[in-house]
Amino acid sequence: MEKYSLKFVNKGKPFCMPKWTTGKHKAALAMLIKECKGMSDRDMNEEFNFYVIYQTLHQVDNDVDIKSIKELHPEDLIALFDAVYNAGKEGIFYVPQKGKQGSKKSTGKKN
Repeated sequence: MEKYSLKFVNKGKPFCMPKWTTGKHKAALAMLIKECKGMSDRDMNEEFNFYVIYQTLHQVDNDVDIKSIKELHPEDLIALFDAVYNAGKEGIFYVPQKGKQGSKKSTGKKN
């Protein structure tokens, strides 16, 4: 498991990224709505990444604040968002059944 380190999380000590879950996603949305009342949808969209990151980093270190996240370099913010959002992602793959051929269905009209 990869380790991450940020100056403002656990006093710079390395940590493993907790899994991103639908529960954390909902919590990030709820916090965004509560904290950003009155913002336009566009502005709220721009703020969303901060709240996604906050949900995970706050789980790692209760002293993390959103201000520290907002002060990150844009490239670091993008990399951190990807690390947080993809933590625990397993992927979904289609496995065809042996011996069965897919049926061909047409959605077009017959002439």
